[in-house]
Amino acid sequence: MILQRLIMKNFRQFRGVQQIEFASGIGTVENVTVIYGENGRGKTGIFRAVMFCLYGEHKLSQDEEVDREELYLVNSAELQESASIGKQVETYVELLFKHKGESYSIKRYLLGMLDGEKRIERLDKVLLSHTKVDGNTENFSDPDEIRKIINNILDKNVREYFLFDGEKIQRLTLASPEQRKEISKFLRNLLNIDALEKAIKATARTKKTLSEELGKKATGELGKIIKQCNDLEEKRDELKNRIKDLEGEYSHAENQKKQTDKKLDEYNEIRHLLNERLRLEEELKQQEEQARNLLSEMKIKTAKASLLLVSNAIDFVYEKIEQKKKKGEIPSEIRKDLIEKILTEKRCICSREIIPGTEPFKEIIIWKNKTCDMEAESSLINIWRDLSTIRYHREDTAQSVETLLQKYALCKNEIEKLRTKIDDVNKEIGSSERKDAAELEKFREKLEEKQIKIEAERTKLMDDLNTVENEHELLTAQKEQLSKQERFKDELTRRVAIAEDVYKALGTIHKEFTNEIKNKIIENANKYFNQLLDKEGQKTLGQILINDDYSLQILDKWGKPFLANIAAGQRQIMSISFICALAKVASADKILEMPLFMDTPFGRLSSEHRRNLIEKIPEFCAQWILLATDTEFRKQEATMLMKGGCWGKFYMLKGKGIGTTEIQERNISDAQSILYDTMEK
Repeated sequence: MILQRLIMKNFRQFRGVQQIEFASGIGTVENVTVIYGENGRGKTGIFRAVMFCLYGEHKLSQDEEVDREELYLVNSAELQESASIGKQVETYVELLFKHKGESYSIKRYLLGMLDGEKRIERLDKVLLSHTKVDGNTENFSDPDEIRKIINNILDKNVREYFLFDGEKIQRLTLASPEQRKEISKFLRNLLNIDALEKAIKATARTKKTLSEELGKKATGELGKIIKQCNDLEEKRDELKNRIKDLEGEYSHAENQKKQTDKKLDEYNEIRHLLNERLRLEEELKQQEEQARNLLSEMKIKTAKASLLLVSNAIDFVYEKIEQKKKKGEIPSEIRKDLIEKILTEKRCICSREIIPGTEPFKEIIIWKNKTCDMEAESSLINIWRDLSTIRYHREDTAQSVETLLQKYALCKNEIEKLRTKIDDVNKEIGSSERKDAAELEKFREKLEEKQIKIEAERTKLMDDLNTVENEHELLTAQKEQLSKQERFKDELTRRVAIAEDVYKALGTIHKEFTNEIKNKIIENANKYFNQLLDKEGQKTLGQILINDDYSLQILDKWGKPFLANIAAGQRQIMSISFICALAKVASADKILEMPLFMDTPFGRLSSEHRRNLIEKIPEFCAQWILLATDTEFRKQEATMLMKGGCWGKFYMLKGKGIGTTEIQERNISDAQSILYDTMEK
């Protein structure tokens, strides 16, 4: 899908009929459209118009916690004016685009009116025109038929990959339930395996029913193990459901916090405090993530570190064996079994007779007393080698453990400092003279307390879940072993075995398919990341990973988790790389022949990161639509974009009265006289 033209009538801020013609070259030949304007002028509204036209939807992913009734699409100024004369307002969005060389035009209507204070908006007709390569045109007006055609071009499940903003970037790079939910949703939409998951759930229900029935009939050890397995499965499901509920509660509380912050932001006298709190909270999240990573690293080193507690014992055993080695007792000069053979046969290996009581006999007895059996000797040598290695690396291990403990202590200390600072800021906000601001602040504090409790409970439940799954795995292996004896004796046992085999097979397919997609995403994300990252970042940062719990992580050059330590600009580049990778996989590894919308992507990027983004993004996709503010898109960025020869269209969004924005097309050559310099404004 390559967008050509967007026409809007009375949609959101865009009063009357207004349009945008998109740059639609392929590759780096004028495939970039810049839509430039201040916040609130309708940049995201452009993408909303495209989504409404294609799918008839009011809501974007960022509107998850917003009621449908609160999202208005009909222009408010036109609505008020029409209400005074008792008329409805006709709103429509028309989109012209090409797909696989064929032309499409879709036009979706919406009617709006005021009934007293109540605002009413309802969907009206939708029309689609499709012109084939041979010039023949088909027209459609049935909504269901149009929905199928559009979904075949751009599946509704993957549409969100083609717009991302600063908020989505933030969610993707902070370890939280929101991050895991976002990435899990991306993967599910890409996999498109609803039928497989339904089959897994249905098989699980059948398996559970048959297992419960078998558990009632089976006796002895098998019956006991089946019952234990069933109980663990029930407990596992309860834990998973509770964890899912907690993540939903956490996300809901996070959205309530954001809404509260928006209300608090209206109070100018505390705005600086709100900004300071947001900065401190982001820093706190990063420190907490670093503390978790350090704790995980310490757990890995526990086995080696525990040897430091028995250093004296290690030295004692090592010295004893070393003394035996120096005396020649280990390894023995002659094998003990050979000496015993000589003594039994009373004849030396040279055929000379050995007589008890003689000097040669006594020498052989001395040899025998110095030797030990081969297994014991081999064990002592191995122990000596292992203890040598431990002693050699002891100082390194001690230093490593001490460094980790110091880092963890500093991290925990920093966390406490940040929490104290946040508490101080909260008190200042809460003591505001405005009663409504103080009440909002108290509500926000309760939400934070709730989130802390939720995350603590979730962490504990995750540990419980791991324990249950490990126990279940062990019992399942025992059950399968015992069931083999019964499998061909009892029909019910055979049915349970078949159900379990089918469940495992479907689970394996699901896991392999998911891993295949994850690996493709990781491969592409790292390829883009290496191209977009600045030189300084390339020295320290390694690869992006998707963990088993769907959290996003980045490793340093030494393979250690490093997400908590990366700068804000690096986080942004990481998110952009990840989303470009999703879009690449969604387009079956071809060039992304879809419009890639980016809403304010340059927020905290350094000049080198901005340059890399401007140079590389037009190569990654067929069409780049850049929604930028005046603080992001300046003369410097415009110069870079012009040098690349890919900038095709330039629009400015200008305010024209209350709730109204005018789209003004400008020449690209005018950019230097229109845009601000770095230090201007």
